[in-house]
Amino acid sequence: MSKQPVLLAAMLAAATMLLGTAWVGDDAFITLRVIDNLVNGYGLRFNSIERVQVFTHPLWLMFLTPFYALTREPLLTTMLVSATLSLGALWLLATRIAKSIEYGCLLILAAVASPAICQFSSSGLENPLTFLLLTLLVWQLYRTDKVWIPAGIVGLLLLNRLDLIILVGPVAAYLLIRVRGVGRAKVALAAILPALIWMFFSLVYYGAPFPNTAYAKLGIGFSTETLILRGLEYAKDFLLTDPLLALIIGTATFSALRSRNGSTTLLGIGIIFYVAYTIIIGGDFMSGRFFAPPGFLALCLLAQSPAPQWLLKRTRLFASIAIGILGVLLFARNTEPAINESDIPQNGIVNERRFYYSETGFLPLITGWVSTGSRPLPPEGNNGHKLRIQAQRAGMQPLVVGTDRIGMMGYYGGANVHIVDRFALSDAFLSRLPAVDGARVGHYERLPPPGYVETVGQASPTTEIGALRPLLHDVALATRAQLSAEGRWDAIWRLSSGYYRWVYETDIYDLSK
Repeated sequence: MSKQPVLLAAMLAAATMLLGTAWVGDDAFITLRVIDNLVNGYGLRFNSIERVQVFTHPLWLMFLTPFYALTREPLLTTMLVSATLSLGALWLLATRIAKSIEYGCLLILAAVASPAICQFSSSGLENPLTFLLLTLLVWQLYRTDKVWIPAGIVGLLLLNRLDLIILVGPVAAYLLIRVRGVGRAKVALAAILPALIWMFFSLVYYGAPFPNTAYAKLGIGFSTETLILRGLEYAKDFLLTDPLLALIIGTATFSALRSRNGSTTLLGIGIIFYVAYTIIIGGDFMSGRFFAPPGFLALCLLAQSPAPQWLLKRTRLFASIAIGILGVLLFARNTEPAINESDIPQNGIVNERRFYYSETGFLPLITGWVSTGSRPLPPEGNNGHKLRIQAQRAGMQPLVVGTDRIGMMGYYGGANVHIVDRFALSDAFLSRLPAVDGARVGHYERLPPPGYVETVGQASPTTEIGALRPLLHDVALATRAQLSAEGRWDAIWRLSSGYYRWVYETDIYDLSK
């Protein structure tokens, strides 16, 4: 009997699950605002009067931009592009990596059953492109003698999200060892050149080699012990909310470490490194997000290994059961009650989808569009739209707004609304101040120094705290002055060299009282 109907059934089940639960989070609109500003001629900026890299995924931004430029619609465009990439990754998993189509189909169903993989196959973040690239990497590692091809895929992964070097770095090093002479230089360039080019561009354009989110979330002044304890809490949450993917990660990693194939072993080591890295940096507030990439790589490793015979003998039975379970999961996930700020647990980790699905979910949006005949606008977006009208009335001077949900408000507010983000994701000055004690994981709040918010919309913002004025001056010089402005590179050097490290050793918030 042809295997195509089995594959078609699995792909249809996956597509139903992905689109049926698809959503877009507020963080995605941070990137979408940058794309919108770029398309409208303001450049790669979040706030139009300054250059700050608020996104961590340059390749995803570049990939999504032409689709957005064509539709000028953020929600459905992002979800459809994301679902297409995720389905492409799953199809490659089953047809190019798995030892048999039947086994690959079961892994497809396991992937969309995982809350972490399914939830972040949409959401508007870079995960779908990461999934596709990881699938291509594993496929090419075992299918080609041209080492520069998987090395090039590694390079694209790093351009998609730089910290993925921890996940694929060990196998990239192995690729370098496999070749010598000129070939080694070719492999090294393929693996690191895309990221190096972007980091050079970022240094010149933004005044910093790394995304501002790195400074906002890593340079927070918290002790290593505090971060590790938060990271362990994040891992615990993952074990409780996604035991299937946790089991897949554990099984695939254990098998990889026992493998005699160097690539397989080093991919398993990469998974261990990435999980450890996630714990060391304190985890995240989005439940499961940082375990999705190593989880998808673990699925690829399982697909590459021989399928258990007892599983293959009962493929149809297990597939039927799995599809039935997916139906139950689809209903359960779409009927989960929405949550708000008051529902956040003490550890700060939540199912982010439950915040936004009723506003930005694929099915609610399609239903609303059909019933009203108008393009979808989430309630938070409506608040941003009101700010856009206020900004138009204000004239040339930007309308300054402080908020902790900068995505939708910023996107729908438009280029004349200047957002001051108390979590410092979009603010290069606040991101270089220590976070407030007790801040929620992933939401490291800063208190703007007196005078800053009042002057941030001006060409040269200032603060009443004299000790912070040199730092603010250098940030403004790096992010607001012309690229060739006198003294700009001196300011960039001071910002990047640890010159202002003393700020973390000072009670800045006591000075501001």
